This record gives sequence, structure tokens and C-alpha cells, in this order.
Amino acid sequence: MAGQNPASEKLQAPPYSTPPKRSPSPSSNLISHASGAPAPAYNTPRILHIYRDGLTSRHMTITDMDKSHPLYHITQSRSSFSKPHITIHHPSSSSSSSSNPGPTIGTVEFHSFSRTIDLHIHNLPIAFQPDGIFTRAYAYHSPSFGEKLRWECDGIWGSDLVLVNGRKEWIARFEASVFAVSKAGKIHIADGGIGGKALDEIVVSGYAMVQHERRRRNNGAAAGAC
Repeated sequence: MAGQNPASEKLQAPPYSTPPKRSPSPSSNLISHASGAPAPAYNTPRILHIYRDGLTSRHMTITDMDKSHPLYHITQSRSSFSKPHITIHHPSSSSSSSSNPGPTIGTVEFHSFSRTIDLHIHNLPIAFQPDGIFTRAYAYHSPSFGEKLRWECDGIWGSDLVLVNGRKEWIARFEASVFAVSKAGKIHIADGGIGGKALDEIVVSGYAMVQHERRRRNNGAAAGAC
């Protein structure tokens, strides 16, 4: 169809569908946290960009669609013995540098003898658990969306991840940048009106899933079902 966005077509392909259009809500969960401004137009997809800060992957910055305005800074611990393993901040009001982050919005802790991943988002503990015995998918009950959400592998090699609800409507998708040096990937948000705590939740749970998959591959785990 003329004028159709190829990226949108890919993201909306079966078995996933786009969430139905919502009416604007006064809830803080649907308001952009950047200076309290209203979030983008509803049902307009939004793409966030993930960049490595330096030569290692211990520090990351997630920017908005303009690729320059930082929304989040991510710090990973130096070892598995140092917890939390991942800390995610909003930028400082006085600096956009990851070396001077702002308030913490979420943390992630992995366990050596348990598949459960502990998330804390705005100090609220959330159990992030496998959604079955023989699956790589992880699920949790979302405080912001009020339902069970599931991160599962996507793409030809299963290296991408997609967040879906119980109706198989896609909410967000992580797309890895395999051959890029400084860019780690993108986060596609199906509804650009999602902001505030709901967006924080997507970022924290999604990045936890990304790192869980990385650990699984590094440990030589079997592929498993998505």
C-alpha cells in the first residue's frame, strides 16, 4: 500500500496485532516524564535508541526518537556478586551524562539458583518469572497496564524480543543492533502515548530480559522454545 511505513508493517505482522486506540488519560502513567509535557499522539509508534557509553556495555544511554535527548541511563554492576546487577536512572536535571545520573527508577537482580528475576520499579517489587517450564519467555503482572504481560523472543534467530499482552497485542519490541559498535539496539513502542511509569516499566523489564538472554547465551544454554 502506498505510503505505508515498512517498519510499522513488520511490527504489526501476525501473530501480533496493534493495541486498540485509547482515549487520552489524565493518569501519570500515560504522561511523558520529560518536563511533564504531554506524551506524543496516541497510537503513533515511538522508537527509543540504546547506545553504549564507551567501549564496554556497563553503561548505556537510552534516547528519544531524536537520538540525542536522553531518557534513561543504565549501569551494570562489575560482577555477579555486586547487587543490584542493573540500575536504571532518569537523567540528572543538571547533566545528561551517565556519570552523573538522576533518580533511580528501577533495579534488576538475577539469581544463580533460581530463574526468577527480581525487579524493583519505583520501589515496587515485581516478580519476573518464566512463563512455563520449557520456554524462554518471561511474564509479570504489570502495575501500570493492570494485566499479565509477557516478553518473548522474536525474529529469525530469536535475538529480538517482543512484549505482548494476553490478547497477543504487541506493546513494545526490542530490536538488537548486531553489527553496530556504539548502538545496542532500539525499543519500538506501539503506542507513542505510553509514558511515565508505564514506559519506565517497559524499559526496566525489557532490559532485564535482554541481559537475561545475554547471560543465557554466555552460559551456553540450550535455545529452548520462545
